Amino acid sequence: MNNLDLNQKIINNIVRQLRINPLDEAQRKKPKNVLLISADYLPKDVSNVALQCKSLADGLAERGINVHVISVDDWKAGTTVEMGAVKVHYVGNTIKAYSPLTWALTVGMDVCRVAADIYHNEGNIDLIHAHDWMMFPTGINLQFALKRPLIVNYYSLQHHRTPGVSNGFTEAVKQIEWRGSTESRRILVNEDWMKRELMNYYSPPKDKVNVIGPQAEDWTKDIVRDYSWVLKNWWGEEENIDTKGGNPK
Repeated sequence: MNNLDLNQKIINNIVRQLRINPLDEAQRKKPKNVLLISADYLPKDVSNVALQCKSLADGLAERGINVHVISVDDWKAGTTVEMGAVKVHYVGNTIKAYSPLTWALTVGMDVCRVAADIYHNEGNIDLIHAHDWMMFPTGINLQFALKRPLIVNYYSLQHHRTPGVSNGFTEAVKQIEWRGSTESRRILVNEDWMKRELMNYYSPPKDKVNVIGPQAEDWTKDIVRDYSWVLKNWWGEEENIDTKGGNPK
């Protein structure tokens, strides 16, 4: 018996004596509980964000992942609705907001509260997936508070929505979009041109941005692959939240 065989035998004995399941480490790198946060969601909203988030939630649930969605509906605030295998938690905004910026920052308080309830009462959250810039500040806060990785989805950029405009509002939104690109663990966009625009304006690591959209066949399989890559690197770095890029294996 050579030294490698002897070392492996010793390790196996230790694992057996400690009753450690060798699959546990692998399982923690696979998403089991995913939190999607999106201001828009069906049936209240019919925007591209709402449609894609609903399609993603259903696709993840079909793959055996426990999916929680937090979305905004003032009429349903405080309720949880089960849509098939997906739990949709509704929040409202009791603070009168004067712009999309103040609305996004104030509604985030209730989103964080509900996310904390899910985390503590319903069995953990493996990762957070924030859709569009309005949910980026909340997603960043949850990443730090829950010590769980954040994935962000860009659907447009402020540079596109208000071309040539420079004021306090537009600059603040651009800062939020930039923070989303730097603080998140993975950036998702639907098309190649959006990746190029994101690279041009905010300069994240190129291999941190992945193009996965609902136009691709079996696209939720690719999303789950990215989720697993994020978790693998997250736990591999012992929950060090310094952002790094990289391609999924």
